Order: sequence, then C-alpha cells, then structure tokens
Amino acid sequence: MDTTTKTTKWLKGITYEVAFWNNTYRWDKSFDSLMRHSRYGKKITLDGFDANAYLTSLLPPPIVLDVGCGMTFAIGDKMEKNGSMESMDVHYIDPLAEYFNAIAKKHKRQVPAIEFGMVEYLSAFYPNRNVDLITIQNALDHSSDPIKGIYEALATLKTGGILYLNHHPNEAETEQYKGFHQWNIDEENGQLIIWNREQRFNINELLEKNAHIDVKRAEDSGFVIAIIRKTNESHTIGDNDDIRQLCHALMEQQRISSKLSVVCANKLRTAFYNTVQFFVQQMSYKQRMRLKKLIGQA
Repeated sequence: MDTTTKTTKWLKGITYEVAFWNNTYRWDKSFDSLMRHSRYGKKITLDGFDANAYLTSLLPPPIVLDVGCGMTFAIGDKMEKNGSMESMDVHYIDPLAEYFNAIAKKHKRQVPAIEFGMVEYLSAFYPNRNVDLITIQNALDHSSDPIKGIYEALATLKTGGILYLNHHPNEAETEQYKGFHQWNIDEENGQLIIWNREQRFNINELLEKNAHIDVKRAEDSGFVIAIIRKTNESHTIGDNDDIRQLCHALMEQQRISSKLSVVCANKLRTAFYNTVQFFVQQMSYKQRMRLKKLIGQA
C-alpha cells in the first residue's frame, strides 16, 4: 500500500478520534476517571520496564517523548533519584495536537500543551538524535505506517536509547478496521509482529542489525510490550518519493474535502460521532465493552 492510500485512510479516522476525546473531556466523570489513571505530575511508570532506573542512570537530564499521546498523559513526568522527585523533560506529541489543545481549552481542563508531530516523520521534528526514551502506547497501530514509525523513532534516539511500545493485541481485528484501526500488533514466540489483512512484518527480523528487542505480554492485561534498544545508527526509510506521495495525498484530500457533498457528509459524520460519544462516555467500562461486543456481532 503506497503512502497516498495509507495517508488518505488515516485522515478519514480523525473525525471519530476527535469526537471521542471531546466527549471524554466534556464529562467530569469520564475526565476524572482518565486523570486517576494518568501519571502526569507523578513518577514515570511503564509496565514491564523500569523506566525510572534507566533514566536515572543517564548523566545529562534525559529527554523523553510520549508519541501519539492522545490526551491521557499516561507516562508521568518525574523521576525518583536519591530519594527525591525530579522533573523530566517530557514532550507530549500527537498529530492531532491542535484538536486536542482546543478540546482542553474548550472544557477548561488544566493539562499540558501537546506538541504537533507525526511518528512517520519523527526525525524531522527531533533531528538531533539525542532522545533517551520514546514511549508509544496504544498509538503505533493507529498510525498510517507503523513500520516507518519504528524506523523514524530509532533515528530520533541516541545509540543506546529505548523505544518502548505497549499495545492492545490485534486491535484492528477487534475494531473491524474502522477509523484509525488499520494495523494489528501482536507477539508470537517472543517476536514482535505487525500485520493487517494485506501485509505482515516481523520487527525482530527487520531490526536485527540496528536494535535489540525484548517482546512480552503483560501478565495482568495481556498487552503486547516491546522494549527496543537502539544498538547501531539506523537510517529512515523515507525518501523523496515518499515525501512526494505525502504531499500529493494531502492536496488530494484537500481537493476532495472542498466538495459540497463531502463537506455535508463530514459534518453529518462529526455530529453522529459526537452524539454517540456524548452518551457512550457516560457508560461504565464494562457497559462500553459489552456494547462494543454486541456491535461486533451484529
């Protein structure tokens, strides 16, 4: 699948994602529940990896990127060193940053500003190869090109730096390839596998010359965790053809979205998703999962 097709599919998922976060932040109940699980203002904690021990072992103040952060602020922005808490240089990054910052402002929620960035072109946003830790949680499989995103993350890290992944297994299958859910992430015999109905990649094999990968499943949740340590300098897989296709995809999307029929359809889609999420976010987690299962069986 070329860049134009992948980018166009990804762009179509924005409406649903924005509606979800708008209504999560709208209600005190859903927002408070989200913040109870947030690590913002707390010690950095990552399931299956002692991030605090790793970061405190570094000499200069570490640089941390939370890529595809959504609006969860899940990783924490402090580290514990010699019995005291120290602030870290954490950058919350998401391609929908402008939408998310507007949502936080609209609902008067006091949360950190989110920076614009795309994992598929991360080294263009952070070109100095000086990042110590990149976390991507339940987001890489939402990108238009997760394989390119992994290479770009490695290009952004310093040698010895860590790319930490934590994802629901095979979420595109669960979500029936709707919206941003176009890729599955799984673990098979200690190997990190990324796949969909058209393609399948063994990440351990792809990165064997550039990184050491430890892949496992979280004992309690079954989530797929990959700790990827950069061992050698790697090259991005972007090229001039890729950039040309991206520019073409964006302009084609602009051309299509200017049509009156598309404008009306997008407004109806936005209103529909907002209405659905308006009620869904008032339901309990178990009720939402039950509803999702019923929809999947319909």
